[in-house]
Amino acid sequence: MDRGASAHLSWMLLPVCAILALAALSLPRQPYTGLLLRGDWVARVEPQSPAARIGLVPGDRVLRYPPSNAGPQNPLATAVPGRPLVLLRERAHRLDEVTLVPVPLPVDERRWMALLLAVASGFVVLGGWVWSERRDQLTRTFFLMCLAFACLIAPFPRFGSPTASLIYETIYSGISVFLPALLVHFFALFPRSDRARGAAGRLTSASYGVAIALFGVVVLLALAPLVTRKALEPAQEFLQSIAALWFAAGAMIALALFLRSYFLASDEDARRRLRVALAGTLLGVGPLAAVVLLRNLFPGVSLPGERGAVVLTLLVPASFAWAAGVHRVFEIGMALRAGAILALLGLMAALVYVAGEWLAAAWRPDLGSGIAGGALAFVAFVAAIAGPAAAWLRALGERVVPLRRERSPLEILELRGDIRRGPADALLLAGCEAVAEWLRLDGCAAIELSGPPRLVARAGRTRAPDLDAAAATQLRALPETPGAVADALIEEKPRQALEAAGVSWIAPLGHAPARAALLLGHRLGGPWLSVPEVHELERFAAHLEVLIENVTLRAAATMHGAMDRELSRAHAIQLHLLPRRAPLYPSLDCAAAALSSEPVGGDYYDFVKAPGRVLTLAVGDAAGKGVPAALMGVWAQACFRNEARRGAGPGQVLTALNRELVSMEQPEAFVALACMRIEVRPARLIYANAGLTPPLVRRADGTVLELTESGVLLGITPQAQYVDTAVDLEAGDIVVLYTDGLTEARQGDEMFGTERLAEALEGCAERRASDIVRTLLQAVRAFSDQPLDDVTIVVLKQTTVPVRSAIPALQKTLKWRPAPADVTG
Repeated sequence: MDRGASAHLSWMLLPVCAILALAALSLPRQPYTGLLLRGDWVARVEPQSPAARIGLVPGDRVLRYPPSNAGPQNPLATAVPGRPLVLLRERAHRLDEVTLVPVPLPVDERRWMALLLAVASGFVVLGGWVWSERRDQLTRTFFLMCLAFACLIAPFPRFGSPTASLIYETIYSGISVFLPALLVHFFALFPRSDRARGAAGRLTSASYGVAIALFGVVVLLALAPLVTRKALEPAQEFLQSIAALWFAAGAMIALALFLRSYFLASDEDARRRLRVALAGTLLGVGPLAAVVLLRNLFPGVSLPGERGAVVLTLLVPASFAWAAGVHRVFEIGMALRAGAILALLGLMAALVYVAGEWLAAAWRPDLGSGIAGGALAFVAFVAAIAGPAAAWLRALGERVVPLRRERSPLEILELRGDIRRGPADALLLAGCEAVAEWLRLDGCAAIELSGPPRLVARAGRTRAPDLDAAAATQLRALPETPGAVADALIEEKPRQALEAAGVSWIAPLGHAPARAALLLGHRLGGPWLSVPEVHELERFAAHLEVLIENVTLRAAATMHGAMDRELSRAHAIQLHLLPRRAPLYPSLDCAAAALSSEPVGGDYYDFVKAPGRVLTLAVGDAAGKGVPAALMGVWAQACFRNEARRGAGPGQVLTALNRELVSMEQPEAFVALACMRIEVRPARLIYANAGLTPPLVRRADGTVLELTESGVLLGITPQAQYVDTAVDLEAGDIVVLYTDGLTEARQGDEMFGTERLAEALEGCAERRASDIVRTLLQAVRAFSDQPLDDVTIVVLKQTTVPVRSAIPALQKTLKWRPAPADVTG
């Protein structure tokens, strides 16, 4: 199927229909003189005709009178029935003035004109039908060739204006010089539909070059008399001779290409098509050639049924239309259906013609052939719309000659069992097999285009094409309409790779960019796809794409369900790794909670108890979310416990963890961690921070302080240093360690923040540590209108007066200041 701009050629039926209708309607103005001219020389004179009555004989020369350089050069161009036409007769180098009085067309001549119009309409019907069934390089050329023959066979329309006659004669001459190029082009392609390549392609290009050059000369010679005021008769005669030679040469080249195609045919189907075309050509051209030969040998002899030879010329386009337009040549049912359709069209045309003739003779004799001409114009109109109405005619043919209904590819796919629950590759394989069975292909393959092209399914002889990522990009950009490889908008290299793999058509799955495509191999029943088959294949590809999408979503859902179960187990394990209960001390109340926005998260906390009522605490937040962050949290927890049980101080713990994390060389593996060593009896805190949110200390008198001393995140640099800082607690003091998910909870664009945390802490400062944790979580939940991020809170509350040595380590002040470095340790 040709892509893109080919469909607009259908409009050419309109001007051809107009020419045929104009020729039919001008029948009342068609004059009968009995003259057959070659140029301006008399070639034949019919007995008892107006030309015979004035003494014209073959060999005379007839010139216009008075001579004129403007308008058509044909001396009979202005002839009208009943109006005397003054001419100059040249005989034996003597000029005489003669008056020719044309008469209306006799019945036999009018019927001959009607026969010519019928044959021209037949060419239009065949060309339009093939073009409606199939649109590619081959049928485009056939369509134009049929229209050109129709214009040449139809009688010349009669124009009242000399300028209109000149324009039509110029168009007629252009059609005459382009027709040989169309013949060469058609036979360079037939019976296949891809572009003409090699010597045939160069010959086609040269033929069009000759046609363009000759048409340019035709236009110049038509316009020259208007400029020079002088007829260029020698040049026109020479051009006519060149055009005749060009037509003969084009026909001979086309015949040679036809024989070449026959001898190079690689399969029986192609040879069968060529034999059909050859038989139609011999039966169509043979009788006409015999009549022409006998007429040239015996000019005065009238052959019985000689005009019927013109009707047989329809066998030529009919045979090529059959070979190019019907892929099931071996099915008699298709022949009967096509014959029934053509018979109905022919019967309707005959009835219209007979009705027009009867009305012209019986109802309004004064109008004469005008009514008959209108009937023929209607026949021409019906012939022009027969191609666009092919779907209706096909439906009519199915009623007249019903055929066994074949299964569609979707039905074939459904008969292959429940493939909807299988993997996508199995679905693509079933789709390839269904298309190959439906279209009778020698093979079909499916490739993925989401990355480098990958063959995922193959049925039959089609091989995997050698395509690169650039070719995949071009294939993804193809429209969803299936098309021939020869017409695809891709570069030459991937086209050659597809053809080498035995691929004839491409059917992308879904809209561009397509993530997969079906590659269709050679067709056993013919080298083309009809328009209904293209539509059905497009529908099948869209349906297959939906099935694959459903299979993919189902697999993703299954995998997601399995992942949810795995994450639930991971969540349970992560909860088990956290301390089941906070440490219990008479003077220190401890509580903690961790909430994750996902089944597993990167926040964690931990306690490690040591002899002598010493407690080491850690609160961490691994960068990121989900499983990666959870793994980093587990690693940090394991390393923290190992270092804390060895008795290392908070700064030493963080330095060791940082060194270990940097050595792992994991990009973006960062951990924020606060480590705090608590000596319970003296109520002394020694802490170090690696990028975690600053802990809060609320003194018993309501003062709230932030412990802002901090180093860089763990995992940034191996030279990072983390300094210990000491703080003493008094009875009623509260320490809150938390991750940023608490203070960065949002309501619109506003964050919860440290001030709201301090206010919430003020309202529950007299309560137990576990109640404080619960109140803070309720406060942040009530504030946020968005899902919370990971949140971890640890609360320490000093409940009694601490027991310290006689020498105080810190002086109690109203406002806390960092302790000097000599008190750390």
